[in-house]
Amino acid sequence: MLKEKDDLSWYSRKALSLKAANGKIQLDGKEVPVARKEPSTRVKALLEELKEAGIRGSLEGRTLYTRRIPLGCKGCLLGRGTNVYMTGLCTRDCFFCFNAKPRSDEIVAHGIKVKEPEDIPEIVSRYGLRSVGLSGGEPLLYPDRLLRAVRALRAMPERVRIELYTNGDLAGDETLDRLKEAGLDGIRFNLVANDFDTAPVRRALRRFQETAVEVPAVPSLMSRLERMTLELDEIGCPYLNIHELFACRENERGMGGEGYQGTSGMGSKELFWKPAEGAEEAALSLLLFALKRTTRLSAYYCSCATQEMISRHGFTRRMRKVRSEAPSRPR
Repeated sequence: MLKEKDDLSWYSRKALSLKAANGKIQLDGKEVPVARKEPSTRVKALLEELKEAGIRGSLEGRTLYTRRIPLGCKGCLLGRGTNVYMTGLCTRDCFFCFNAKPRSDEIVAHGIKVKEPEDIPEIVSRYGLRSVGLSGGEPLLYPDRLLRAVRALRAMPERVRIELYTNGDLAGDETLDRLKEAGLDGIRFNLVANDFDTAPVRRALRRFQETAVEVPAVPSLMSRLERMTLELDEIGCPYLNIHELFACRENERGMGGEGYQGTSGMGSKELFWKPAEGAEEAALSLLLFALKRTTRLSAYYCSCATQEMISRHGFTRRMRKVRSEAPSRPR
């Protein structure tokens, strides 16, 4: 059985809480109850309206999209994606940020701390990963470190997809040119984090076909999120990824300060987050808005349920590797 100290990606560690039977999970030999919340009347109505409007994907699993799924998300959905935490330091202090406090400057690849960017490919290869997101904190605080990571990943004999997650504060023309030359495939911008400034998205679009905006659906910001969606469609941004806002122990104080609390839904020792009240309604409303009001932009809803599915896939792959590496018992 896996132990708490085992090396696992963030998603796969959450999956320890999802290996459940009869509403309970097993973690280090202990049973922990798991609860699920029934969708609200408003959520049910939104799902029905989305279905009638032609939404694609899984209504039950809450993995929904309007036109196409971003390429970087496909590997993740198959359990073959991972996140590389390039630094915990950031230029912003968002209330919904789920990174540990106090912030630390370290590199963590697939849940494993590494000393140098050049150590990342070995971990990616070891676990058969095919999609890598370079995130933080704000990775562009250390552009040379980030470039070393991109080059090291691009030099791997097997092709992996490499994307950068950033708030865009430091995404200048020269930096974007260097990242493109190094072999970066795409960039995702969190515009909620940078007060909806689309300037870095416009700069990226001149260099990267796979440019996306990835934001949490904050209920109090719905009007601004809708205006952002229309602007992204107008400037030719191909993708908008919508996340369900969630509360966890790392962002509990910030979320509470903004009036958001976690629901009584899924929760356990390892599954740190809970969907925020009203978050799914906001996300589905924005998805429906994009479906009806945009002509080119493809919106994709990555819900807490979607992340649970990703967790299961990642956990399954990890357990296969554990079993394959285990010494055979004498007969």
